[in-house]
Amino acid sequence: MDLYLTNEEVDNFLQLINLKREDCSVDYLQKIIENTINNIPFQNLTMLCNNREIPDAEYIKKQMLSGAGGICTIRNPFIYKLLLNLGFDARLVASTIQRPDCHITIIVNIDGKLWWCDPGNGFPYFSLICLGDESEKNHNFLTYKLVKSDNRWELKHLNSENEWFTNYSFDLSFVELSYFEEMYVGHYTIEGYGPFLTGLRYNLWSNDDWEILRDRLFSTKMESESFENFNEFGEWMNSKFTSKEIRKLIGTNQNIRKLWEVVA
Repeated sequence: MDLYLTNEEVDNFLQLINLKREDCSVDYLQKIIENTINNIPFQNLTMLCNNREIPDAEYIKKQMLSGAGGICTIRNPFIYKLLLNLGFDARLVASTIQRPDCHITIIVNIDGKLWWCDPGNGFPYFSLICLGDESEKNHNFLTYKLVKSDNRWELKHLNSENEWFTNYSFDLSFVELSYFEEMYVGHYTIEGYGPFLTGLRYNLWSNDDWEILRDRLFSTKMESESFENFNEFGEWMNSKFTSKEIRKLIGTNQNIRKLWEVVA
């Protein structure tokens, strides 16, 4: 995939997430990651309503520049290319979640130090992590840390029993975007390769709150709502999103039924 961003496209995205160009630094990288997570939803609604077509470069740019977002296959390639345009020394690594090389992760070299960032994930990974820093990072929804185990790095979450488990892992074998070609085919065409063809996902995070749609359940920090039938789900979709947002996310209201059929 030949994904290229023009200066104008980079500037338009920065404006969308309330930023301007700055000199490359850890602080500026932190702003980019934080503002992306704050403003661009992680969601698979669009891919379910787009006949599950594998995205090309123009589609990725359209999704991000419109603010519609997507899953990691949309978000992290775009942010990777954005960072390169801004002058960052950014690289890609392949991460293992449910299966090897099924997730795209970004590593950025700043003044000889390697920084992990993952604005394309469904979790609120607001904090950059310098490789070697194994301290806990905290969000109201999640506590996590990055630790080295043999020759791999493991991103660990703390569960409700106060036990750590590995959410995903990677090694520092840098790859090009073309390396993920098989992964794209899997996520967009093979049910069971990942969760995105058999469930609904819409996550939008702030620093202390969240909006999460997971299949038939919508939740925030303070409340939750479950949907028992299509009418309840349809009413929620039309109350949650404006008609403009509906068009941006799923094209037409008629596609609400297509989404419901995934979890019916």
